Amino acid sequence: MTAPARIPDIADTLRQQACAGDLRALDALLREVEPGVFALAMRMLGHPEDAREATQDVLVRVATHLASFRGEARFSTWVFRIARNVMLTYQTRAPEAPDVSFDLLSAKLADGRALTRSEGTALTDTAALSAEERAEAIDVARRCTQSFLMALGREERLAYLLDVVFGLDGPQAAEVLDIAPAAYRKRLSRARERLETAMASECGLINRSAPCRCPTQVHALRKTGQAAPTSSRSALPVLETPISFEALSELFSVVEVLRAQSRFATDHALPDAVRRVLQERGWLGAS
Repeated sequence: MTAPARIPDIADTLRQQACAGDLRALDALLREVEPGVFALAMRMLGHPEDAREATQDVLVRVATHLASFRGEARFSTWVFRIARNVMLTYQTRAPEAPDVSFDLLSAKLADGRALTRSEGTALTDTAALSAEERAEAIDVARRCTQSFLMALGREERLAYLLDVVFGLDGPQAAEVLDIAPAAYRKRLSRARERLETAMASECGLINRSAPCRCPTQVHALRKTGQAAPTSSRSALPVLETPISFEALSELFSVVEVLRAQSRFATDHALPDAVRRVLQERGWLGAS
């Protein structure tokens, strides 16, 4: 079972030191919460630059409102609530619901399969794939999974991610969303039914009987000129733990496929950028 992504509960001592103006403590705190915030932003917003910008916004708000945290909720809940406010209102570059729908995605995948059949090509045998084709198949899987997520409305998408990707229990997730636990359960149930039913009807990573296979879509993208060379194929964030296409193909669960792709490597550039923003706004002295 793949471990969920997380936003940690920061030790009181570190938080108090950061509140007192200790820049090393503030940097350490921001570096602790950054990976989880970025994972949420990437899955919510669907575009790496949007995710980076939204994560910076969240971290700035965390840094400038630390003194307002009173311990009435878990620290992670407090950070999630700040992130929620940013993610639900952020203007994205990536298409999303209602412009993206499950029916539209199914039609696009069907077009890809039809193009591959018309060419007499069947790239479905994983063992026969070249290293480049495997890399492109992983890229297709990541993009396709994200596209299905983006077909959910933001409120449903967030409820789903808090449960499936971050593993929050019902009471904490309801607190993050500022709704009653019963309302959260209803929202989550609807999101899970819609997303997992749609993916299971199409995706061979989820359902062996489903019609679509990533290598087939790789061929279709190549034929339509939409697949770039491997070296610059995408700007998708690098995964913290790389996964092979063979391993991805053996998960057969929407939850596992999403969790396997939701822990991103970080170079910790964002906390440094946050410090510069805080200095520009007069919250910190020049270092």
